[in-house]
Parts: sequence; C-alpha cells; structure tokens
Amino acid sequence: LNKLASKWNKLKILLKATVFTAKSMISWVVLFLLFLFICTLFMMQIFATSFHFEDTDDLAPLVDAKYQGEVWCPETEDARSWHFRQECIPRANFDTFVWAFITVFQVMTGENWNTIMYAGMRASERWDTPSF
Repeated sequence: LNKLASKWNKLKILLKATVFTAKSMISWVVLFLLFLFICTLFMMQIFATSFHFEDTDDLAPLVDAKYQGEVWCPETEDARSWHFRQECIPRANFDTFVWAFITVFQVMTGENWNTIMYAGMRASERWDTPSF
C-alpha cells in the first residue's frame, strides 16, 4: 500500500486524512465504549434472567412464575448441553455481560430495537421501558 501511495499523490492525501481522522476519534470511541459499558451494567440490573418466554419468536407469555430468575429454561435439568437449555431465551437478552453488551449496542444502533423493547415490556411487571 505504501508503494501505491507513493506513486499516487491523491491516494497519499486520502490515507493521511484517514489516519488523522482515526487519531482524532479515539477520545470519542473511548467515551462511547464507557457509555456502552455503563448502560450494559444498568440493563443487566433491570432485566437479567427475565427474558424467558414460552416462545421467543411470538408474543408468548413469560414462562411460569416459579421459574423466573432461573438461568436456564424450565425443566431442562437433564444431561443436555447448555446450548439446548436456552430454548426459551431470545438471542437479544441481558443474562450475561457479553449478550447484554451486544443487545445494548443493537439498541443504540437502532437495529431491531423495538423487538427488544417489546420483550422488555413483556418481561417486566413494572414499566422499565423508558430505559430504552
């Protein structure tokens, strides 16, 4: 890339501008990641282990109240792998830090955020949706 940039003057100018822009955005990226981290911890406190539904793709009700707060889906205490014990949990959830981080990032980018908001409305007995 360096040989190509040395031959093309305009490409050299464009690459320098790109590097300068990336250097100037470092503080913004750090602040954004800090904000994302704080929001992730906040949403985990509110919605951890509460996105457990009878059917994750439908407007199905929550699983039985006696199973709320459980890490896995109800009646999966057998020898199945943990991959098969998450049938009642949607992909966008706040159970672990990694999934909560991804879910908060999904809400911040606006990608299908309304599905997560409606799942939060179904999962909470109080109105926690202003957090979205």
